[in-house]
Amino acid sequence: MTFSELSSRLICAGIAPDDARHEALLLAERFAGVSPAMLLANRERELDSLALAHAVERRCAREPLQYILGEWEFCGLCIKVDGRCLIPRPDTEIVAERAAALLPDNGRFLDLCTGSGCIAAAVCALSADRHTTGVALELIPETARLARENLEALGFADRCTVVTADLRDDPFGEGDALFDVIVSNPPYVTAQEMTELAPELAWEPREALTDGGDGLSLIAAILRLYRKHLAPDGVLLLEHGWRQADAVRRMAEAEGYEYACLRDYGGNVRAAEMRRIQNGTGLNIFR
Repeated sequence: MTFSELSSRLICAGIAPDDARHEALLLAERFAGVSPAMLLANRERELDSLALAHAVERRCAREPLQYILGEWEFCGLCIKVDGRCLIPRPDTEIVAERAAALLPDNGRFLDLCTGSGCIAAAVCALSADRHTTGVALELIPETARLARENLEALGFADRCTVVTADLRDDPFGEGDALFDVIVSNPPYVTAQEMTELAPELAWEPREALTDGGDGLSLIAAILRLYRKHLAPDGVLLLEHGWRQADAVRRMAEAEGYEYACLRDYGGNVRAAEMRRIQNGTGLNIFR
């Protein structure tokens, strides 16, 4: 199989031509040991690799490229990914970067719905000079194990603890657990949108994508349950769907938060930055 043949097979499987050529380079490098530069210099070079042939079959079945490679970059970090987790996406980097930027020296963060642990790992990496620590919460035990694997591999296991729990149960209860930043990329895809997604999305854990309804129930639970866990000047950062900004703003204001939007690299509002509303004396209050 040559590079041209590999690209053609991916295109025939329904992958966009530009994406197919890029993916062909990545697959050839990983499974045949041929660098992109060498392959582009000789597009008709034979790639004799059973591993590559198997990887191409998987991709033609529309299994996500990231799962086939077994890793993906997020905020400059190599994150192990497989069917246990949602695939890290560029839009989420904005949320992770903002979370890290808002953490004070010796600050604490909480990452809800951590999945692969990519947000928690990125926050640790980007705020390492401020000696920050955190907790990452994950519902699915197998996914929580993956998050621990990533944090350990990246050297952050001593700075971030992974807890297996349902965020709707608030494992911190009425205790004094306070965080300077609470961040989350919760399941927010609506049931209707799930029927319209690309074939690759069917491979990702359904629980990480949708609540099975309007996509807002987990966001509502976070707003309601975790405001008491924000430090006095704490910030809550939530990723949400591109059509959910108005709904999230209304929910946040009803729960006693000041709301500001965060935009993705395309200029779309894809996340919310919220603080507890303050009264005239500067004290944080809840409505």
